[in-house]
Amino acid sequence: MKSGQTAVSLALLATSVRVVHESYCPDIGPICSERDEPPQLHDQRFSLGELRARVEYGLTDSVGLELQLPLRLSSTTVQFRRLDGTPVTLDYVNIHHRDETLFGLGDAWLRARYAFGLGGVGLVARAGLTVPVGGTVENPFALGEAGQEHQHVQFGTGTVQPLLALEAERRWERWSARAWGQAQLSLAENRFGYRSGSRFAVGVSGEVKVLGALRVSAGANLANEQPERWDGRVQQDGNLGRTDVLVGGGLAYPVGKVELGLTVRVPVYQHIIGHHGQLTYPGLLGLTAETVFGK
Repeated sequence: MKSGQTAVSLALLATSVRVVHESYCPDIGPICSERDEPPQLHDQRFSLGELRARVEYGLTDSVGLELQLPLRLSSTTVQFRRLDGTPVTLDYVNIHHRDETLFGLGDAWLRARYAFGLGGVGLVARAGLTVPVGGTVENPFALGEAGQEHQHVQFGTGTVQPLLALEAERRWERWSARAWGQAQLSLAENRFGYRSGSRFAVGVSGEVKVLGALRVSAGANLANEQPERWDGRVQQDGNLGRTDVLVGGGLAYPVGKVELGLTVRVPVYQHIIGHHGQLTYPGLLGLTAETVFGK
């Protein structure tokens, strides 16, 4: 991007996640102190979406400033079952799960960009930090142990976290190749004693013009998330860390001054540390629109 230009984009990312796990007394809740409650299966389905707005301004041809602000949606339904799979209707309020829809801001990103070349390869380095404007919750494990209703879903971390990224791209007449890496580092806990796990991701992709201005891409990426902590402890029923490998492809096409994009990525490898149930998702669907104003 050149000096004086402003790039504006919207990116929508959506997926559906299913989580199934067993629950036994006393973890089921306060009802266990009143009667011998049989073991249960908790079958949850999440519809997740994020709309991320991004604005970047070029101070020079090499240096720029960027702001990203995500809006997030989490819609949850839960079916309670006996261990044999038969549905059961609870005659009490479950403190762990409920049907609900949550919507709110995630943490904003502020980053600086420096672009430079090395031979025929274009390089872009980015560094910045998160701004903790996303919603956070009290320690759900402490509330659960006290027999109180609680929430595990949160849209922010409650702390400022460093962001680092590096991209490398090589272009030819009709096609291009790209590699990238990114890190979001968690260094402290928030006011509720929560410290999210650091996140790392790397990826490679290739893109080719196939028909006029239409471009087709394919690639793969690996994402790793470290364990979360509450009051300095890694909870065995919490997020103990995970690694995902996804492959997919996309289409990009300009409509006037707006570049439209569609991507689909599906998981081919998934390792969730210590997860005591099943977690599955079909893939990630992405839609983007970007335009550039200025010189």
